[in-house]
Amino acid sequence: EVIVFDKDLKLIRTFGQGSRDGKLKYPAGVAVGNNVIAVSEFRDHVVKKFSLQGDYLSKFGSYGSKDGQFNNPQGLCFNTKGLLYVVDKKNCRVQVFTGIGNNIW
Repeated sequence: EVIVFDKDLKLIRTFGQGSRDGKLKYPAGVAVGNNVIAVSEFRDHVVKKFSLQGDYLSKFGSYGSKDGQFNNPQGLCFNTKGLLYVVDKKNCRVQVFTGIGNNIW
């Protein structure tokens, strides 16, 4: 579950408690950029994307060690060009993706 507060710590919304793909079971990292909220799911080995309102949009990744695959994704960060950096913990690497989830390196 992701909990969103305003600057005065007033609850704005929660999301990720839905069913199927929109449900967050093991969130590990979160980043906001490109008008989306990205959340890493470390046991499902994916990154899920939500709208700024918390609506589920898509996911990418799977278990493995090939490009675009993860083994326990953790921290996330968008850079100023909109690229998403994902710490792929147990593969001992950082992968970089476009805003739509295409692996760059």
